[in-house]
Amino acid sequence: MSLKKRFMGLLVVALAVGGMTTGAVPASAKTTVKVLKTTKVHAKAYHAKKGKIYRNAKLTKVVHNAKNYPHTTFMVTKHATIRKANHKKAVYYYIGRGKAKGWIWHGYLTAGKAAKKSTTTTSKKAAKFVAEKQSQSFLAVVNQERAKLGTAPLTLNDQLTNLANQRAKDDGAINGLSHTDAQGQLFFEKEAPSFGVTGESMWSECLYLSGYTDLDFDFGKDAADQYLYHDADSDWGHRKNLIDPDATQIGIGWYVKTATKTVYNAIDQTN
Repeated sequence: MSLKKRFMGLLVVALAVGGMTTGAVPASAKTTVKVLKTTKVHAKAYHAKKGKIYRNAKLTKVVHNAKNYPHTTFMVTKHATIRKANHKKAVYYYIGRGKAKGWIWHGYLTAGKAAKKSTTTTSKKAAKFVAEKQSQSFLAVVNQERAKLGTAPLTLNDQLTNLANQRAKDDGAINGLSHTDAQGQLFFEKEAPSFGVTGESMWSECLYLSGYTDLDFDFGKDAADQYLYHDADSDWGHRKNLIDPDATQIGIGWYVKTATKTVYNAIDQTN
């Protein structure tokens, strides 16, 4: 999930929605998706290897990611035709049974049951999550992409990183991704001053979550990859944020919620 703001009235949002368009409405805070038609269908089995799963057909909040359920069979019970902010139509399916309930773009689903998980086990020492290592991995991928475009690299900022760590914890507290609190106030604007982040003429935010079976995984590379190269659902808003030449400073935050085996990432950028 991503969000970008220029003061003087410019605001654009995109999930892991961004850019610099004047007068844009926040896609995460105020939905720009219109549901045209919803149809109930007989339950049918599907499986998926990737794709964000949304709480509702207006795509206002991501609650799961299908890549974390490679051996789960999803039972589809409803179809919805929607019109996105770019005026293009899309069809989403509702997964009505099981743990990962929600709406997912139909193109990510394959008919049939998922393959069963192998029961073979191996002895392996439990890995630890090292935030600094994950952040360096993330920044390497992003700055490599910026270099290809002739854009200066982003510099890691301690104050922004402290803020981003708090933003990741905020998402862990609600078990999802959101730029705003229950009252609709932007977390960034509410919390930034407490971390010494003030006076910026431009800022942006991207949010990510991933389930895990163990922590021996490159979440930094995966988060950067999702933002930069698999962001079509958000009209490439996260990519636009990360490669924006006006952005020079970045904060990379992490939060591991062991109770739900979920890793949360928040990216906060300024000029």
